[in-house]
Amino acid sequence: MANESQHSPEPPVQAGMRTVEMPVGVPGYTLHQEQRTIPASEPPVLPVNTELQYIGQPTPRWDARQKVTGRAIYTADLQLPGLLYAKFVNASVAHAKVLSIDTSEAEHMPGVKAIHVIERVLGPAELRNPAQEIPSKYPIVRYAGQPIAAVAATTQATANEAARRIRVQYQEMPFVVDPSEARKSDAPLVFPGPADQAGSAGGGGGPHNVPQTGNIHGPAVHAVGDVEQGFQSADVIVEGHYRTQVQTHSALETHGVVADWKPGMLTVWASTQGTASVREELAGFFQLPMSQVRVITEFMGGGFGAKFGAGNPGVVAATLSKKTGAPVRLMLDRQEEHLSVGNRPDSDQTLRIGAKKDGTITAIHLTSYGTAGCGTGAGCAGPASNMYKWAALHTAENDVFINAGPAAAFRAPGHPQGAFALEQTIDELAAKLNMDPLALRDHIDENPVRRVERQIVRVSALWKSRNPVAGADSGHVKRGVGMAQSVWYRFVELNSAAEVRVHRDGSLEVLPAVQDIGTGIKTVLAQILAEEFGVPPAQIDVKVGDKNYPIGPNSGGSRTTSSLTPAVRDAAWQAKQKFLANIAPASGVPASDLELVHGEVRSQSGKMQPVAFRRAAAKCPPTKSPHARSAFQTTPPANTSPMAAWMWLRSKWTRRQDAFTCAACWPCMIADGP
Repeated sequence: MANESQHSPEPPVQAGMRTVEMPVGVPGYTLHQEQRTIPASEPPVLPVNTELQYIGQPTPRWDARQKVTGRAIYTADLQLPGLLYAKFVNASVAHAKVLSIDTSEAEHMPGVKAIHVIERVLGPAELRNPAQEIPSKYPIVRYAGQPIAAVAATTQATANEAARRIRVQYQEMPFVVDPSEARKSDAPLVFPGPADQAGSAGGGGGPHNVPQTGNIHGPAVHAVGDVEQGFQSADVIVEGHYRTQVQTHSALETHGVVADWKPGMLTVWASTQGTASVREELAGFFQLPMSQVRVITEFMGGGFGAKFGAGNPGVVAATLSKKTGAPVRLMLDRQEEHLSVGNRPDSDQTLRIGAKKDGTITAIHLTSYGTAGCGTGAGCAGPASNMYKWAALHTAENDVFINAGPAAAFRAPGHPQGAFALEQTIDELAAKLNMDPLALRDHIDENPVRRVERQIVRVSALWKSRNPVAGADSGHVKRGVGMAQSVWYRFVELNSAAEVRVHRDGSLEVLPAVQDIGTGIKTVLAQILAEEFGVPPAQIDVKVGDKNYPIGPNSGGSRTTSSLTPAVRDAAWQAKQKFLANIAPASGVPASDLELVHGEVRSQSGKMQPVAFRRAAAKCPPTKSPHARSAFQTTPPANTSPMAAWMWLRSKWTRRQDAFTCAACWPCMIADGP
């Protein structure tokens, strides 16, 4: 009885669930099998990449030919009937009250169709108490390059010239553009009172309701444990002062949209990382149902965090389209791109770390200042807070307002700046403790992936060849080998979906609303379908970036692939099961005996000769069109007799080698389809 009591039975698996073994870890280092309980409807566990044919294997970019031949259509390439071209009128001063805007000369120019004076500027922080704002008919100018008005005309040259002829009279105000000067008590104020910037889908904006003194918005304090006690108990203390600079986004394609406002539907082609967030922003701004806003982004020329919302270009283009009844294109020029649509904030960091002789960190104290222009979000404490084990932590992050354009997310907001300071300080700590920098990090960092990365570095020839003594190189010029780590987080957008279609000509489609911002998600999706259906990725038709497709995640935060691929694989697996079930009766073997390999339908038992996938798809009964989520639907014309309906459907098969789902009332008529 004693022995039996030591082996209690495992808890039963819930109904609708099953237990599987799956590989977990880094191949060659920590790979092992773990048991997981998953829904019974889930596809089988994929093996590791080395056992797969397409996933994890070198694959040509799915859209490479379209891009290098110029067939890829970007926002600036789009041509619509009656298309108008727009141009902003931007502020030429850094801080001012607008006294008047004279549009009369521009209005009388041939080809000018509409002029819009902007009533609300999107992007900058906003006063907590609007009553503190300087009374003005127009928005207060807080940075050079702030949009004032916009014009739409029949040619871009006409729009540009009309914009130059709009006269803006300013009452200039004191301004500050140097962050160090802005921190002084007598510096000109960017805002007449405390101000906060709203967050964005890309991670822009910062904390609200923190203290604000002059132009210093903060500190936002995060404290855990007693850092003073931590420093008192430390054997070694290192401290450093680090600075990084503002960086502007420089995607090859500037911000821009084509907006086409029609009754009941606003359609926008946008250079964006987030068709969902653009739709939400436009629907909110114009108080439209989201069902009446369609956003399309099939190709876009780069986005690093600043292209999530519609912003001023999207709102103004839509407004001009509504005024004119014609589609309007508004693309920023390169100067506007640098001034008004986002940048990575700078940082001024003082970092202090205390540690025991064995490297154990007893305390971390970080004070940072950074400017996000007339916005917020310059915090950089993420790495210091999250990368290493510590006993006590105190971070104080401050935004510094200056008269410059607002910042936007730029590849892991705040983390490049924070890692830059943290990793140099950790190296200083290793030198002071006379420890190998890899050994120190092994002691204070338990992250399994970074641990493997350090193993790889440790055995590399470059690391072995370095001189481990700090400052040992002779002469004025020092040469050495360093290493550094960084941290980012696992974001998964569970609200991700896709549709997979199997057509009767053997072609395959996958349709999610996700955007490809240049990082290759189209290729990834093609690989997933290729793996399930046993056909090369080049034969998969990938359609993305349209809000009419099933919802996909915004492309940012390193979340796109991890969020979307499980949904795509699930849809592909379900569509494959339906396909095999549909063709099984004609093959004479059960669906469970069929598999798709190298473009063929094969019998695992060898009871049937292999059949080309395309040939098998042509025999698929159209009443059971293999798809996941939905498929092309068609219904015979109203008041059609059964025989006429049958002939109508046959004509569809002839004209469209296509998958479709019949109306539910007609299944008996098409059981013997071609």
